Amino acid sequence: MIRFSELRPAVRLALFAAALAVVAAVAALAGQASGIDAGDDESASEVAHGGDGEMAGAYGLSDTASGFGLRIEPTSLTARARSRLAITIVDGGGDPITGLRGEDGEPPLHLILVRRDLTGYQHLHPRPTGAGFAVDVTLPRAGIWRAYADFEVGGEKVVLGRDLVVPGGFAPQAPAVLTRSAAVDGYRIELDDEELRAGTEATLTFRISRDGRPVDGLQPYLGAAGHLVAIREDDLAYLHVHPLDELRPGELGFDVELDQPGRYVLYLQFKHSGRVHTAPCVVAVSR
Repeated sequence: MIRFSELRPAVRLALFAAALAVVAAVAALAGQASGIDAGDDESASEVAHGGDGEMAGAYGLSDTASGFGLRIEPTSLTARARSRLAITIVDGGGDPITGLRGEDGEPPLHLILVRRDLTGYQHLHPRPTGAGFAVDVTLPRAGIWRAYADFEVGGEKVVLGRDLVVPGGFAPQAPAVLTRSAAVDGYRIELDDEELRAGTEATLTFRISRDGRPVDGLQPYLGAAGHLVAIREDDLAYLHVHPLDELRPGELGFDVELDQPGRYVLYLQFKHSGRVHTAPCVVAVSR
């Protein structure tokens, strides 16, 4: 048997590097199991949700932030089967936070579910159940899904996130292709071509049409003319923005400031003819 000390220095160095890689992989898996990604910033004390729209830090990357924690049970679901999630927001001592309230027609808690390859999207509003919240969900495909809990406590906006596992055959999709248009439920959505730069405020303008004509009569949805959730492809950082007043028939504008460069999937939601529609667009933010 050849002893480690008898190996050539280059071979010993290669073996040592391989061992470090194994340790790093084990640490990353442990972080996923806890619901906290390796490298998460747990000090984020603000959230981009509301008219401001600034993403100046990492939101929804950890299940703890601003002295609050997120508990979700169960964390393993069956694909295509209806499951009931129990959601609890706790303080630093682990005690449930009660009495959450929404503002201006908002529910007290938003729950956003997105598969980690950014396919599949659900925007839910769990109902209060004493010390926590509950909601029924059906996740259509196997994979790892990111759950974002978006709420407000004492005027402070907070977003917490953790992973849900749906066992089964899982083939991650290729990165989303850049596109500023989408077709959904007979509607055509076009996003203007304004260049987006990291750290620079911009207005995203969406034009919604049907049968070649601008859609008139967009209806309020949760107290606003529409909602926009942006998720960064690299790390799944989260942004939830409310729109400006309806600019023209079928036109919605959102003031945003995306602080980090990268590719973002934008999930636009609007309500028309009594139904909520969701349309994804994909944009790149340069340095």
